[in-house]
Amino acid sequence: MNHASTAPAARVRIQPSDIPAVAGAFSGALGGAIANLIVSPVNLVTTRMQVNKEYKNVFDAFCKIYQEEGLAAFYEGATQSSLSVMISAFFYFYAYDMLRNGRLRQIAQRRKSGKAPATLGIAEELLIGSLAGMFCKFITSPLSNIVTRQQTAHLTEQSTHKQIPTSAIGILKDIYNEKGITGLWTGYKATIFLSVNPSLTYYFFQLLKAVFIPRKYRDNPSKFHLFFFPATAKTLATLLTYPLLLFKTRVQIKSTKGANEVSFKSLLTHNPYQGASGQVLKGFFSQGITMLTKDQISRFIIYLYFVFLKLSR
Repeated sequence: MNHASTAPAARVRIQPSDIPAVAGAFSGALGGAIANLIVSPVNLVTTRMQVNKEYKNVFDAFCKIYQEEGLAAFYEGATQSSLSVMISAFFYFYAYDMLRNGRLRQIAQRRKSGKAPATLGIAEELLIGSLAGMFCKFITSPLSNIVTRQQTAHLTEQSTHKQIPTSAIGILKDIYNEKGITGLWTGYKATIFLSVNPSLTYYFFQLLKAVFIPRKYRDNPSKFHLFFFPATAKTLATLLTYPLLLFKTRVQIKSTKGANEVSFKSLLTHNPYQGASGQVLKGFFSQGITMLTKDQISRFIIYLYFVFLKLSR
């Protein structure tokens, strides 16, 4: 007789990985939004460093921005940025979990042991992550363009001596007048290649878990592991893909007249890692906070699920 099958449902330990993909996506979206608000100052500083060579380092950029524009400047575009991150994270986690878990189940069914592998092959991991990334970035590209212009409006005003709109509506009008409706997807071609960044991040994360965490603890890692491993994975992925990210940012702030001045080839020969320190710092804490928060929200959803079951009886 199989005692496991007759055990009370309440005794079965449910992990965040057991909840539906949509619930995991919701947890990831909230975690991403919270993380984005926390690292918003670093996000703005990083964007400024990518388009302005006058900043010596992250600390120097913080000091100069604060002296010239005050504390509020660090949260320029934070609302739109958090909304963009929330939407992007939801669609990314949903698509990624659906595709990856489906593939793992398929492999497990073919194995005699019935167990899924700890990681997929690197080609499959990158493909799944890239497909999920391209899908969510297409949806959030318009918001990304608005945020980038908001964060660099002060620098543009200084260089052009013209008043630059900072409201979302004003920026939308500017983009439409300069490039038409397709201007909202400026930089998306670079984003297609950049979609490998999250897939690399999750591949490195799965790899770190497989190497450093015993199999029986992988579905329930410690808070330290949930923060440090994703943060480290994001750092590695950022260092590999940073020149593309820098190129995308510069393209997004250019008008039609100046668009031809930006080329990936010229960027590679002129400091392709300008502002990388800020991006690495932002990515490290943002990814760590996102995954840690996602896990806690997932557990809270599970708790609410059991409370609901108990009340409905």
